[in-house]
Amino acid sequence: MEKIIRDLSPYLASTLGSLGYWRHGLDKDDLLQEIYIRIWKSLKGPNHNVHYFNAYLRKIVYSVFINEINRLNREKDALETGGPCLSPYEGSSGLCSTEDGILREVLVATIDSLKESKQRVLKLRLQGFTLDEIARLNRWPYRKTCSIFYRGLKELKRKLGEKGIHYED
Repeated sequence: MEKIIRDLSPYLASTLGSLGYWRHGLDKDDLLQEIYIRIWKSLKGPNHNVHYFNAYLRKIVYSVFINEINRLNREKDALETGGPCLSPYEGSSGLCSTEDGILREVLVATIDSLKESKQRVLKLRLQGFTLDEIARLNRWPYRKTCSIFYRGLKELKRKLGEKGIHYED
């Protein structure tokens, strides 16, 4: 199995490169790891009789890439729900209504009630930093940063929901 992965690595890296993973802020190593896991599962699983391995391999690479792009888009949409007025850590342009100002105060107070690491990640993300940049700033692994971000976002949504503020997908 390791030999197969080692032999496929240049092809997989080249395919990811042709898709332009870096333009989207994706980490090649994380993408490759997910691809390796899917290959391993397909070859070790009970239904491991893949007839057209090259086509199947291409499908895996594209699926992993598309899933990550979709995840980034969901993340971006979740952070843009209030527009620039809701970014509590940037100067106000004066364009916010009173309602938006109140919502902003509630958002800031709710973020400040989270655990310090979640606060840090969410505040940096609201300021426009990517998860990769946040990981480097904190000297954390990328996956740890993602985990803290998503757990923080989930907790923030829950706490805002308790205050009657609900985000609609």
